Amino acid sequence: MDLKLRGWLLKDYNIPKSEGTQLITITILTVLIGCLAIGEYLVDLRATSLSLILPLFGANFILLVWAKYYGNSKLIGHAQLLILYIMFQVSIYMLPNTFHVFVYWMPAIPLLAFIFGNLRSSYIWLLVTLTTIWMDVIYGNSVNGGAYIAEIPYLPYAFAGTIFNITVVFCFASLYSLLGRAYSKLRSKNREVVELISQLKEMNGSLEGIVEQRTKDIEERNEKLEKFAFMNSHLVRAPLANILGAVNHLTDERDANKTKELMDILKVSAVNLDDVIKEVGKSLSQKH
Repeated sequence: MDLKLRGWLLKDYNIPKSEGTQLITITILTVLIGCLAIGEYLVDLRATSLSLILPLFGANFILLVWAKYYGNSKLIGHAQLLILYIMFQVSIYMLPNTFHVFVYWMPAIPLLAFIFGNLRSSYIWLLVTLTTIWMDVIYGNSVNGGAYIAEIPYLPYAFAGTIFNITVVFCFASLYSLLGRAYSKLRSKNREVVELISQLKEMNGSLEGIVEQRTKDIEERNEKLEKFAFMNSHLVRAPLANILGAVNHLTDERDANKTKELMDILKVSAVNLDDVIKEVGKSLSQKH
């Protein structure tokens, strides 16, 4: 069980992200924080204050410039999450009666962690946020007792709820986009693999044909070599033996008639040998 839990916490899936994913995410968060600042200026949102939102907006704007000029970086992504985390905690410790608001904003951090980083970092931030929520419960209980009364005005909470809904939808849309892009790349790779398999099958078929042809050629050559060996041992040797015998006799023969007879034998044997050699050459060059 311990191994399964450890594997669940430590496993990871690298979802491919485009170069602009991090910058777009930080830009949208900066815009949403700016909207909260405008909302707090126009209407008291009852859950924060300009003294908290303006430093948050300033820090996020600096982070946006950083991301613009230095591109994707895990450090930038975690800095964004840390800024949001600190803002949530400072808000709760300064305004403990806003726990009912920020307890719903906290899950946005693990979602953003997945967009900025990977599944493992999302798990880590999930554990951090869950631990923090219970620490806030203990703090709020020590400050306010077992409960507190929250005033829920329509306009401020409608404004804050709109920002909250946009943020959640944006987070899930980004996740959907990342997963969809990963699925598209997977399908593309799968098509490439299928094409490679098809090419390998074609190559395999060609190789089988080549091997079959080479095997046939080797069999034909072996057959010709066997035929040549047979001709050499039977057909060529006979007239050659006659020639050699006649030559041996010619060196010792003094009788003119015998010499003429031996010369005739040489001539016939030479003609026979020439015919046999021609036949052998013709047989070896002949294609089946």
